[in-house]
Amino acid sequence: MASVPPPPNDPPPTLGSRLLRKERRVVAGLDPQQLIKYFFGANSSIAIIVLVLIMAFLLREGAGFLTTYRHELEVYRQAGLEFCDLADRPLQHQRVLANALRRALSIEMDPLTKSARERRDAAFLLKASVEEKTSASRADLEHALEQTPPPAADSLVHLREVVKQKTTAAAAAAEYPDLFTSAEKSRLQNELSELSPEVSDLPPFLQSLIAEYSTQDQAARSKFAGIISTGELFEEATDPVVEVLDELKAHATETKEQATEYFTLKAGRQQLLDAAATATDPERKAALLAEAEASQSDGVNFGERIESILMRREELISKLQEYCTALEAAFKEMPEQSTTAEATALVSEVRHAIPGHLGEIHQAVENLKNWKWDAPVAFYRSLGAFFFGTEWITNSSWQDFFGFVPLLAGSVVISIIAVLIATPVSVVAAIYTNQFASDREKEIIKPVIEFIQAIPSVVLGFIGISLVGNLIKDFSEISWLQWIPGFPIQERLNMFNAGCLLAFMAVPTMFSLSEDALNNVPRAYIDASDALGATKLQTVFRVIVPAGISGILSAILLGLGRVVGETMVVLLVAGNRIAVPDFSAGLGVVFQPAHTLTGIIAQELGEVSRGSSHWQALFMVGIVLFGISLLVNWCARAVARRFEPHKA
Repeated sequence: MASVPPPPNDPPPTLGSRLLRKERRVVAGLDPQQLIKYFFGANSSIAIIVLVLIMAFLLREGAGFLTTYRHELEVYRQAGLEFCDLADRPLQHQRVLANALRRALSIEMDPLTKSARERRDAAFLLKASVEEKTSASRADLEHALEQTPPPAADSLVHLREVVKQKTTAAAAAAEYPDLFTSAEKSRLQNELSELSPEVSDLPPFLQSLIAEYSTQDQAARSKFAGIISTGELFEEATDPVVEVLDELKAHATETKEQATEYFTLKAGRQQLLDAAATATDPERKAALLAEAEASQSDGVNFGERIESILMRREELISKLQEYCTALEAAFKEMPEQSTTAEATALVSEVRHAIPGHLGEIHQAVENLKNWKWDAPVAFYRSLGAFFFGTEWITNSSWQDFFGFVPLLAGSVVISIIAVLIATPVSVVAAIYTNQFASDREKEIIKPVIEFIQAIPSVVLGFIGISLVGNLIKDFSEISWLQWIPGFPIQERLNMFNAGCLLAFMAVPTMFSLSEDALNNVPRAYIDASDALGATKLQTVFRVIVPAGISGILSAILLGLGRVVGETMVVLLVAGNRIAVPDFSAGLGVVFQPAHTLTGIIAQELGEVSRGSSHWQALFMVGIVLFGISLLVNWCARAVARRFEPHKA
């Protein structure tokens, strides 16, 4: 009789089976399911706590900025720096216009003087090259000639012969450009062979080249006498204003330095007094009090110091009015047309800008008349100076300004460029992968796109510097593409370069979330569309995409959040020019360099002293950036809730 095999051993219980069986072990009054629940709940709580701590840290470091900045603006006003800037800011615009006139003159005169200038410069370069090659022998001869008593005649003859031989050899070995005829090359070589440290006069041929250039330059200047006289009058008209303003600036700077020293000593004295109040050792306490007493100093009498500036108020206003009169005269003499289109455009730009510039001067005069050194600086003034200021100037010997607008403008323009590029690429790729691609294609497309996230941002920055920037610049110089606004571009590191790289970085996020949104469309929608006889394209673009639009929009917004918070790429390739982009250039504005919110924090935070106004300003930027990120994520969730189907 066959023996009955023993029953097989039961497999060891798994974690899931242990959790699902009825008899559960209890730890500290909690069963396993409750432990797991509280474990994940605790992790969620930790994330919330960390977020709150980050917000608290940012607020602690940056909350005092507006008060500190207000105090600095008060000193800026009471010391007289604000008074000087009221007159100086219009003059900065004048310098821009004067530079445009100089460029126009250079464009006009260059074709007329280019040949003579190049011939003259080439001859002098050849002379310098020959003298450099024979510098040792020339130095020996010069040293011998300076000796007292002079060396023997035979020695001098020998040194002169050495100089002659080496000079002749150097002149013969020189490469003479085709700017000279054969006869001129031969003449120039012969004259360069005669160069000697004992002869101070220039060779005759070089003198003739100087005369040739002078003749052509005088002819060009007589031809463009109108624009030359206008430019000279335009520049010289500011000299009296600048002379007075420089003296006032020196006095105001001295007052500010005294005030800065006083407030620094005052803060240090308060720290010593606080330390003395908490000291337990009597000797230590006495030493701190003595040091605090020694650091005490008299404050700055702003009212007395400002009188030196107010006494010259009328003089400065008079100089500005004289400048306006001279500028109006220069405007009348300014030619309307030039021989080249580029010069005409520059002159036209100046002509159109002068009426506005005159308005700035008149407004500056009114501001100077109404300026009061003891007017209080309201709190909203420091708030507006930060959120609406157009200058970010730090480590200045004059005055630091923390204007938020240039940084925000750079971040916004770069983000818009990135989203406009990344959205069609990622959404179309998600639609194709989800609805049209074969399984084999999905196995290739999805890993490749998601692999982009693994590329370090600093590596992408290097690619932008060494490759993308050069490609864009070379592409912009193609002749048949000059109709594109901003072409040819001047800077290879610009907002478009940064936007392209950030779009590349945002594609994986937007692609993955968009595909998830398409996957979440109920199967019943697709079946109903097929039952009605719709084609595949009709089903995709009239049923699936509209049904998943909330997820797609959320993906775009989350991609925007990814772009706004990126630091390394924009720091490396955006150009880092702190200025509001010139939107008058139209679409060409995207090819201008700029700075961003994240870039300024990364660039400057490691170089500032803790607790300074600069330190606090950077944390204020961080607070605003943090708020923007929260707002973008909130918008993404709001969009998802707005478009999701209502539940019964």
